[in-house]
Amino acid sequence: MERVEIARQLEKLPRIGAAFANGDIGYQHVAVLARTAEHVGAAAVRKEEGNLLQAAQTMDPGQFTTVAKNFEHRVDAAGALAEANHAYKRRYFHIGEPVDGVVRLDGVLDAEGGATLGTALQAFMKPVKDDDRSYGQRNADALVELGRQGSGSKRDGAGPRPQLIIRASLDTLAGTRGAPAGELEGGGTVPAETVQRYACDSAISRITGQGELEHELNHASRTLPASTRRALEARDRHCVFPGCTRPTVWCDGHHLVWWTSGGATALPNLALLCRPHHRMVHEEGWTLERARHEWRASPPRKVAIPRLRRRE
Repeated sequence: MERVEIARQLEKLPRIGAAFANGDIGYQHVAVLARTAEHVGAAAVRKEEGNLLQAAQTMDPGQFTTVAKNFEHRVDAAGALAEANHAYKRRYFHIGEPVDGVVRLDGVLDAEGGATLGTALQAFMKPVKDDDRSYGQRNADALVELGRQGSGSKRDGAGPRPQLIIRASLDTLAGTRGAPAGELEGGGTVPAETVQRYACDSAISRITGQGELEHELNHASRTLPASTRRALEARDRHCVFPGCTRPTVWCDGHHLVWWTSGGATALPNLALLCRPHHRMVHEEGWTLERARHEWRASPPRKVAIPRLRRRE
């Protein structure tokens, strides 16, 4: 965010501006608060200015960003979802041609994609005895090893997959208005719709809560039994989204009627969807239904506009 825009937002946030001027909070914290005000409006931030300032004074910028994103989700869940969808559309990854024995990599991922890759790399990043590699070198070696292991792995979808850990509440899973976002282990937040998608097939994630929530969360997001997964693959054979033939290894088990509405983890209520189409159903509002022996997908009635406008 440009310094001019930060200054513009601070004019509407006097307590935050004063705290910054007095040295009570740093520039990175102010930038996070200004971005939050741009997303949900300065008026909404002013209502929680005291609590946000207290958090900013006791947390590092990374921790505070999670607090700010949770606040945005509580105030404007639809806007947070639109922002997440916009971030997803910005994704790219380029592998350059070898030059002087070096290949350059360049890319951008959304929070979910970054967490997925980071989780997968962790398994190959542990230093060995007398390891003199830098952190960056261990990262690079882990990425290459991930590619080696992936290219030689069994491709029937039965093997273990990198498991994201997402911290969420029952209100988030249910999509209740005013609920916080889901928090990715290691940093970053995701909207309620993403948490719900991951709960569809928890072989790829583990959703955690606190205290009395733990049992309900585990029950809600249990993995498809192996026998059900095999039967689902035998029935659907590939992603069932009309026109898609991505193989089963790329697919999740999607619940047609979700658990909050009483949907069962049983074959009649399941469908194989590849990750992009699974995301379209949850985050982008598409509907999927089975009519006799064919699947039908319908776009959302109203397409969400990414939250890029400024709010006063």
